[in-house]
Amino acid sequence: MDTFNLKDNILLPLVLQGVDYRKMNVRMMPIVKELGIAGLLEKYPYEVSGGQKQRAAVARALITDPRLILADEPTGALDSKSTDELLGGVFERINQSGQTILMVTHSVKAASKAGRVLFIKDGEVFHQVYKGEQTDEQFYQNISATLTMLATGGERQ
Repeated sequence: MDTFNLKDNILLPLVLQGVDYRKMNVRMMPIVKELGIAGLLEKYPYEVSGGQKQRAAVARALITDPRLILADEPTGALDSKSTDELLGGVFERINQSGQTILMVTHSVKAASKAGRVLFIKDGEVFHQVYKGEQTDEQFYQNISATLTMLATGGERQ
């Protein structure tokens, strides 16, 4: 929300839940420090970059410690370093702690950080691949091959 600074934007879900104000900063500070936006909390969305706005949105999504996180192109406005930090750091940590992340992305790099990738074609799950013991690079190649199959009219597997 453009009329709220980043701090107020991030804390909004806790306000709506009726969380005691003294507990809000305690919950917020570790998240914003990890996302690298702790020094920007008094700034307004129009005063920060697209990537910083994106990280504030991630902080707002994480602040309530949800069991399911819906992430629509969460790395779309991030540079490659911030993308790696978000996917390989924050998302990996919260996923390992038991939270589920459902991410929609067109980025093969972002998808290669997942444990499972679903390919949707014409509104239906067309194919899926599991990471298993593959490295990120191997999984990236697997995803790329699947996208090639989809683009060239490959059959459902």
